[in-house]
Amino acid sequence: MRYYIINSDGKEVYFDVSSVTPTQSDAIGFEVKTEKDGVKNYYVRSLAGKNYISQDMISWEKAPKISNAKGIVNINESLNVYRGFKPSGLGQASAGTLVTDMPGKVVKLLTAEGAVVSQGDTLLILEAMKMENEIKAGVDGVVKIVNVKEGQNLESGHLMIEIEE
Repeated sequence: MRYYIINSDGKEVYFDVSSVTPTQSDAIGFEVKTEKDGVKNYYVRSLAGKNYISQDMISWEKAPKISNAKGIVNINESLNVYRGFKPSGLGQASAGTLVTDMPGKVVKLLTAEGAVVSQGDTLLILEAMKMENEIKAGVDGVVKIVNVKEGQNLESGHLMIEIEE
């Protein structure tokens, strides 16, 4: 699953998370891939009602409790977190314009022109970097243009769907 973290200035980082089998039965393992750091494994376990995280399963640090599932507050700034999708309006396009960030293949198209959609509705499944990504509506509205079909290979920057608010 891809996660996007975006600060108030629009600077973003993203990473892909998949599960791994830990050697300790009380821990949950995750493999995190980023462009900058490559692949790292992290392990999470719960003890006495608190969560702890480790990279080596030897030294454990207390994980901060997150009360807002859509954001993280850092000492200096507030960060938005998006799981599986990033509303396209956060970039240079409008929120109703869905444009590919990277090359991929349309696995499944779940909408059609004229369909009424709500923010967060899955509109299509795009396979990129051997992962299936749910492309979701960034706004409520009506699908104005569907510029893709199932099985189509897309280049980065391709306008997939446009939603009229």
